[in-house]
Amino acid sequence: MKLSKILVAFLIASGSVPASAQSKKPNIIFILADDLGWGELNSYGSTFNETPNLNKLAAQGTRFTQAYAAAPNCSPTRASIMTGQYPARVGITDFLPGGENTEKWLDPAKYVTLNEALSQQDYHTGIVGKWHLDTHFNNLKGGPKEHGFDEVIGSETKYIAGGDYFFPYDKIASFNTGAPDEYLTDRQSKEAVNFIERNQKQPFFLYLSYYSVHTKLEAPKDLVDKYKRKFDAKYGEGQAEKIFGKRSEGPHKDNPYLAAMLESIDNGVGEIMETVRKNKLEKNTLIVFFSDNGGAGKGANNGNLKGAKMWLYEGGIREPLIMSLPGTIKSGAVENTPVSSVDFYPTFLSLAGGKVAGTVAGVIDGVNIMPLFSGKSLNRDELYWHYPSETAKSPANMSSVVRKGNYKLLEFYKDNRLELYDLGKDQRESEDLSKQLPEKTAELKRLLDQWKKSVNAEEPVIAGKEE
Repeated sequence: MKLSKILVAFLIASGSVPASAQSKKPNIIFILADDLGWGELNSYGSTFNETPNLNKLAAQGTRFTQAYAAAPNCSPTRASIMTGQYPARVGITDFLPGGENTEKWLDPAKYVTLNEALSQQDYHTGIVGKWHLDTHFNNLKGGPKEHGFDEVIGSETKYIAGGDYFFPYDKIASFNTGAPDEYLTDRQSKEAVNFIERNQKQPFFLYLSYYSVHTKLEAPKDLVDKYKRKFDAKYGEGQAEKIFGKRSEGPHKDNPYLAAMLESIDNGVGEIMETVRKNKLEKNTLIVFFSDNGGAGKGANNGNLKGAKMWLYEGGIREPLIMSLPGTIKSGAVENTPVSSVDFYPTFLSLAGGKVAGTVAGVIDGVNIMPLFSGKSLNRDELYWHYPSETAKSPANMSSVVRKGNYKLLEFYKDNRLELYDLGKDQRESEDLSKQLPEKTAELKRLLDQWKKSVNAEEPVIAGKEE
């Protein structure tokens, strides 16, 4: 048994975990979209997409305006969620390519993942969908089953970056049956509903990890046609075909294909909410909706924020976050405190009655954000990011970031450039203040250097750059 598991078990046995917290534990449903930009939901400003169920979730819960992924792409953010640690500390700082191209995976011998920590609190755990923390599919060492999920449903069995959205599925061998042309997002939602139904009598943790809206963009034809008509009504007859006829990822923020994919996600969220309501689990079920990084490419709607997926500008890391737990989390509220994907681990474990600080997976970089819902502030003033881009090998993107208060410092490695922004006045990062505020720039650079050293951050390697 891992040392940290022993510690958690000891805490329960010794009474350090309150009996009341153990007796009525809230169910936790964590829904993660893939590559969904900050501005794609109606509640975050989109007037083209249709997300009525996510609107309803926001109305019954709290919507965050400054929620961050701990990385600008997939695998490192997922590592942060599973460990409560910054990706730089874990050592997974870019997306994992096919297994033959990487030596990295999330090692079960080193980490007690979020689901395992919740299992120690008597939760039944399940994942439906994308994992992307081990890509050695012929010899998985760090897959969801190896990390202790009780149920593993529809996780990828081949590298799935290019999409696999209609049955029969090529890259998800466990979904070996299905209706002709079944849509993957709909299948995931159905499996999530079934998981809730069969586990409603016990505390459960459901990690619903949608593959959508990752490119390539594909959705059922009737939904795509619906949004093409809507696009033409807004921009002129024939414009949808002109812009998206040859490439579904066309450079426009109102994208009929992405809108159709998002509607399927929204329908799934509605089905989950209805299942929770029907089984009278509403007041004892936390529902969280989040995305792993910003929208991809020029056509992503990142709410007019600078940058996109693969960048540490706001458009690459600021995400939609909605949390709902009636009676505990304020309904219809907006929360402006900066939070990070490293915070889910300690937050969920605290709700489950577990002692967080220093007991699970070594150091925990995140904080429990539940005090925000009772009007308290968090005991934290800095957030950090580190992106050496070792997989993408994009020198322009290689950077590290510290945010302290409203000030955000970016350090770019290609040309040793520093940029400073005041997000309180300039969330679009349009005015670099590094030259105007040299003392603040120097202060944040010292903090960033100290943090990188403390987490043993991997130094970016830029080909051809002189030392």
